[in-house]
Amino acid sequence: MKAIALFNNKGGVGKTTLLCNIAAYLKRRKGKRVLIVDADPQCNASTYVMGDDEVFQRYIDNSEESIHKIVNSIKKGEGYIDANSIPILHSSSFGVDIILGDTRLSVAEDFLSKDWIEAINGEPRGLKTTFVFYDMLRSLEDRYDYILFDVGPSLGAINRTVLMACDYFIMPMSSDVFCIKAIDNIATSLKTWIDGLAKGLAIYEENENEDFSLRGISISPKLQFLGYVNQQYTAKTQGGVVRPVKAYDKIIKQMPSRITQKLKRLYPKEIKTDELKLGDIPNFNSLIPLSQLSNKPIFILGGQDGVVGAHFSKVREYEDVMKTITSNILTNIEKYDQLA
Repeated sequence: MKAIALFNNKGGVGKTTLLCNIAAYLKRRKGKRVLIVDADPQCNASTYVMGDDEVFQRYIDNSEESIHKIVNSIKKGEGYIDANSIPILHSSSFGVDIILGDTRLSVAEDFLSKDWIEAINGEPRGLKTTFVFYDMLRSLEDRYDYILFDVGPSLGAINRTVLMACDYFIMPMSSDVFCIKAIDNIATSLKTWIDGLAKGLAIYEENENEDFSLRGISISPKLQFLGYVNQQYTAKTQGGVVRPVKAYDKIIKQMPSRITQKLKRLYPKEIKTDELKLGDIPNFNSLIPLSQLSNKPIFILGGQDGVVGAHFSKVREYEDVMKTITSNILTNIEKYDQLA
């Protein structure tokens, strides 16, 4: 099982739409067992995959059946919840399972931040809190091939806790200068988090004369950068080839060198920079509202969902885009495993 977060502290990059469609493609076209974990307090993945009415009813019927249940259990000193108690729902349209998000996750920031201080000082309580999602992943590893985390545009405690549990992260990138600057912020924060956690684990080992472990497995930070996706640029056709317009193209061309400069410690040195580009997604704004209203992946939209005329070719184009991106994701994972 591989755990992957789609992460960028720059908002408005189309992260949730990309994540949910990658998840659906892995299930529907690749036959993989996939779970989405909505760790964004805005809960956009939950409403996209399950629909507003379903999510609303779930909260009315049982407000604990969300990601809040997982975090709140350890916050209350009750420890990790049992695997059979993890609140997992199924989406028939996307074909994947999901753990619903919860707006109360925002309130957990202070709790996770306080325990982070204990974690980097080797305190058992802090380490246990910091690895709450790591334990969840281990308890589900026989049930899924891929677990995808949707997170908010933040460098806060929630995202730190998620990322320190994951194997990989993918950066959705919009074609603007602020996404270029975000790479710097992400690189700085990840270095601080990974080094701090390694320090805390080393202190624990020295004090307790044993490795910190969960479910019999010793833990160390393992996060790697899997690649990036260019999104939401405006394109035009030149000589039969679709290219981004000049203003966007100038920004896109800066991304490889900035990533190599800032994130090289987070991927194997044998991986070439161009292998980190997982794909390009031009502007599909006409399809996204239809996908959200029907609560279906973009690549399976049909006439019953409001697709008409030229939109059918756009649906096919989007499926080709998803095929490229998911194939590159799986290829990079295989390469990373071989180099480990």
